[in-house]
Amino acid sequence: RAPAGIFPWLAAEPYIVLLHATSQQRKLWSDASWAELGRVQAARGRRCVLPWHSSGERARSERLSQQIPGAIVPPELALGDVTRLIAGAAAVAGVDTGITHLAAALGVPTVGIYRATDPAATGLYAGARALNVGTVDSAPSVHAVSAGLERLLGN
Repeated sequence: RAPAGIFPWLAAEPYIVLLHATSQQRKLWSDASWAELGRVQAARGRRCVLPWHSSGERARSERLSQQIPGAIVPPELALGDVTRLIAGAAAVAGVDTGITHLAAALGVPTVGIYRATDPAATGLYAGARALNVGTVDSAPSVHAVSAGLERLLGN
């Protein structure tokens, strides 16, 4: 468990965290897919937050935010702050990375996006609040990720 954080750059409204970054290029989901997912979430009244850690990740967050209405690129966050950001989120969508697993472990509705690894081996297994989509050499569609989020959120 972790307490939700209060950040001066984040209004008190529902938000979703989009974890687009990973250390392995082959695990990345396309920018076009992230942008479309973000637009769908924005249309549903959820602000998208795009955290980053490296300069390359920051550049990607900024590119994506320009395509997602109301998206927020936060300042660089320490792991504790990322944890508190996730703890306060309505949901998380993320590629196969440790932070996505952290989101699921915190009990936040989390959709894991797989395209280079087998979710049977490395998937999210945190109960009914986590869902895996995609598999090796088969990236999930935006519709599959979005439908997964809606299912986890009870919509």
